[in-house]
Amino acid sequence: MTTLAPPQFEQIAEIAMGRWGLNLTDRKMQLVSNRLAKFLRKSRFNDVQEYLEHLEAEADEEDMLVFFDILSTNVTSFFREHQHFDCLEREFYTPLAQENLILPRRRIRMWSAACSNGAEPYSMAIHAWEHLSNLDSWDFKILATDLSNSAIEEARRGVYPYKMVENLERPLLKRHFLRGRGKQAKMVRVAPHVRGLVTVGRLNLMDPWPVRGPFDVIFCRNVMIYFDKPTRQRLVARLYDLLRGGGLLAVGSAETLSGLDSQFRTVEPSFYVK
Repeated sequence: MTTLAPPQFEQIAEIAMGRWGLNLTDRKMQLVSNRLAKFLRKSRFNDVQEYLEHLEAEADEEDMLVFFDILSTNVTSFFREHQHFDCLEREFYTPLAQENLILPRRRIRMWSAACSNGAEPYSMAIHAWEHLSNLDSWDFKILATDLSNSAIEEARRGVYPYKMVENLERPLLKRHFLRGRGKQAKMVRVAPHVRGLVTVGRLNLMDPWPVRGPFDVIFCRNVMIYFDKPTRQRLVARLYDLLRGGGLLAVGSAETLSGLDSQFRTVEPSFYVK
């Protein structure tokens, strides 16, 4: 039996909030139930209750990360929400080119704080190659983090179905991706010069962060929609502290800092400057 009872969903919601800050409302109950049913059919557990008892009594960190994968949604694409990349070009790369923005030691640091399967940070890296002249002469690094095991593994591989990139402009595709052959003909790999800019790691945004910054750009998109207001408030304050003065923050197009106590200034909807 895999039907999720309301008390079981409440237990799941408490775990999700306590560990990851996820705010699972009753509207998510059917979605969670369906995902649990799919997981349980392939697991050693007989039903939801047995699985929940395992999580509460004897689960290790890897077990909990599997549980997080069940609850989380990793939807992404290359150059998703393209307006953010347009704004990044206008507010960051153009001032650099015009020498209206001077960065000491020619050092640039960016963070994809919820990188999912890697499409976002690799898009940021491709964007840099396209808009920053003499990139090889810069100390340029992108940190890509996520909590999901499956997403991190995919991001580290940097291999994707061709359909994920088929709508990109052909010159962009040719410069920055390698097409598979034979049995891999329907796959692409991110080219080494793009992969070399990106470091992928696991990070729970609710935990202490081992990163120090300062960052010039942070993309933390389509994350806060899962958090309640106090959690969003804390997260935004921590992101603010890690940005240099004049640094840029992008959140999801369905997200806003409106209603939060924030010192960020709006550049355009869902794009902010410190």
